[in-house]
Amino acid sequence: QVFSWGQPKTATVTVMQAPQFELMVKRVAFGQPEGSCQSEANELIDRMLLPDFQQNNMEVIERQALNQILSENNFSNSAYSDPATAAKLGRILGPSALIIVSVDTCNSQQTPLFNDQKNFLNNQVVRTFISKTTYSLEGSIRVVNLTTGQILGSQNFQSAQSKVNQSQQGQPEFPSVDSVRDVAMEDVRSQVNAMFFPSGRKVSLAFYADGDCNLKRVYEIYKDGDTAGALRLADKEATACKTSKHRRKTVARAYYDDGLLNCIQHNYNKAGTMFTDAMDADGAKAAGSAAATCRSAQSGVAAVQVYSTKMAKIQAPPPIRDLQKPAATASRAAVPPTSSPNASDKSLVQKLKELQSLYKGGLISKQEYDAKRAQLLKAL
Repeated sequence: QVFSWGQPKTATVTVMQAPQFELMVKRVAFGQPEGSCQSEANELIDRMLLPDFQQNNMEVIERQALNQILSENNFSNSAYSDPATAAKLGRILGPSALIIVSVDTCNSQQTPLFNDQKNFLNNQVVRTFISKTTYSLEGSIRVVNLTTGQILGSQNFQSAQSKVNQSQQGQPEFPSVDSVRDVAMEDVRSQVNAMFFPSGRKVSLAFYADGDCNLKRVYEIYKDGDTAGALRLADKEATACKTSKHRRKTVARAYYDDGLLNCIQHNYNKAGTMFTDAMDADGAKAAGSAAATCRSAQSGVAAVQVYSTKMAKIQAPPPIRDLQKPAATASRAAVPPTSSPNASDKSLVQKLKELQSLYKGGLISKQEYDAKRAQLLKAL
C-alpha cells in the first residue's frame, strides 16, 4: 500500500494555446458529414460541436437551412468541394467558414483477460478476471473559407478509450459499449474544440515540500487553494533561506518552489529568474523541465491574446437575407416594374419561376416579390 505521505507532491501549471484554425469569421456552417460512421459524425456535430460554437459567440447556420440554400440555388451537397462553387455559396452566406466532419473509424472490442498474482503469505496464486471494453474513434475536420472557396486546412482526431470490470469470482460483465463510446466522443469533442478555440492543458510539476525553509508550509497553503498566500510565503522564505546559509540543495529547492508559484500566478519573468537560480544552486533536478513548461505557458498566453485581439475586430456578419445577390445571378436580378411582354421576352411563366427562386434564396424581400409577382400575373 502506498500511503499518502509517500506520494510525490505536485502543483499544476496551465499551458494555454491558440486555436489551430484561425477562422477570423463569426459565422460557420456544418456541411454534410462524411466517412463510414455517419451516426457518430452526426452526433458529434449536433450534440457537441454546434453548442460549443454557439457558446463561443459564433453564429451557426443549421444544416437544414444550409441544405435548403444549396437546393434553392441548384448546388449539390458536395458544392463546397469545388472552390469556385464554394465561393458562390460564400456570396450568399457572407463572410463565413464551412466545416466538414468526417468519422472513418468507430470500432468497439470486448476482451476477456485475467491476471495471476502470488500471495506470499500463503504461497497461493490468486487469479483476477478482467472484462475490458474498448472503443476507438478516428476521423478528420476540414475547413473551407467560403469567401475565397479555398480549404483552410485539415486536422485529424483519434481516441481509443477503455473500461474494465474485475472479479475474483469468475468473468464479470463487460462495461457497456455505450458508456465507453461516450468517453471517446467527449475526448474527440475536446480535441476539436482546441482546433477552433483557445484551450489549456494541465501540466503537473514536482513541488519540493521539504521541512527546511518552511517549504512544507508553503505547499500546504497552496493545496488549501490560496496560491497568492503561498507565493508570498515562498518569496519570503527563498530570501531567508539563502541568507541563513542552508545547504545548496535546500536553497535550490526554495528557489524552485518560488519560481513554480510565480509561474502559476503568471509572473513569468520572475519565475524564469527563480528557476535559473535554482539550477545554478544545483539541487532541484526538476528546474530545467519546469522552466521549459513555464516558457510554454508564457508564449501560449501571448498567442491567445493576439488571437483574441484579432477576433475582437471581426464584425458580426449581416443577416443572410440582406446580402447582395451572387454575381452569377445578377443578370436575373429583377423584373422591370412596368414592362409589357412581347415576342422577344422570356415566357412569363419562366419569369415567375425565376422570381420565386430569388425570393426563396433570400435575394429579394417579400414586399418586392409580391409587387413583381402581381405585375407578372396581370400581364399574363
